[in-house]
Amino acid sequence: MKKIGQSKIVNLVISLVIAILLSAYVLSTKTASLTSNGSDNFSTLIPEKKATLKVPLNLQFDSDNYVAVGAPTMVSVDIEGSGALISAAQSRNDIQASADLRGLKPGQHTVTVALRGVNASLTSTVTPQKITVTIAKKTTTTMPVRVTYDQSKIARGYTVSELVSDPKRVIISGPKTNVEAVDTVAAQVVLQQGIKDTITQAVRLVAYDKSGNVVEVNFDQRTVNVTMTITPADSKKLTLTPEIKNAGNNQYQVSFEPKSVTAYGASDILNAMSDISVPVDINQRQGNGNVNVTLPTITGIVSYDVKNVTAQVTQTTDGGAQSSSSSGASSASSSGH
Repeated sequence: MKKIGQSKIVNLVISLVIAILLSAYVLSTKTASLTSNGSDNFSTLIPEKKATLKVPLNLQFDSDNYVAVGAPTMVSVDIEGSGALISAAQSRNDIQASADLRGLKPGQHTVTVALRGVNASLTSTVTPQKITVTIAKKTTTTMPVRVTYDQSKIARGYTVSELVSDPKRVIISGPKTNVEAVDTVAAQVVLQQGIKDTITQAVRLVAYDKSGNVVEVNFDQRTVNVTMTITPADSKKLTLTPEIKNAGNNQYQVSFEPKSVTAYGASDILNAMSDISVPVDINQRQGNGNVNVTLPTITGIVSYDVKNVTAQVTQTTDGGAQSSSSSGASSASSSGH
């Protein structure tokens, strides 16, 4: 009986060991299958994305004694990889582009653009991959800034009364031949059509030779602040004359307060005028006989020193035409205007 019991125990132990080994084998097989297949499936679950970034190009050279011209200020960097890494690269702006010119002698050189800050999991390509740069001894001078603008953009009747550049002078540097060729450093202000208001604008500087061709030089600052003060072009004091409306068969005498106004606007319009015809509607008289009159809109006149005047209206008693008095009063017969 004792041998039979021991035999059963041994069999149970052996069976249990075999079951454990079988389970371990099956589990390892499934894990290997999942691992081999799952890696491919997982990689396909991560969406691929492409993007192009504009990155400033940094030139490494002895800028105290030399200048480098001909290189682009920006390069394009194409990156490709997971969407999350692309988005991170776009938001952080960690990518840097540079060209190492250190140790190169004066003259023209073609060098490779290098990238830094690109995540190792991303594929990147820079355009252009090589740049041609001219290294030359540095020459420096100071030039005044000339502000330019399109006069046709200014509204009729207005003019630029003041034009201020801050700063008024800038330092340019570059190869001697380039610096000596510069005739003008210009700041071209961009205006909207029909502008009437004073503006302040950051304007990019450009160097030109005597023929109007762009000269490539470096500036100690790329932009200047330009303030353009726009005001009415001219002014003139004009006398007011009445143009009576709705007089019927009656006659009225009209005087104005003030008797004259200052008009602002285009010089050619104002020079041809000595007075302003002001409509006075008799039906608009108040109890004291006065009419509040808005000055008329005239092409070329942009404003007056006052917006409204008072017309003092008096009906004549003799029915005859009255001549204007020295006090500025005028009369008009009933014309049914």
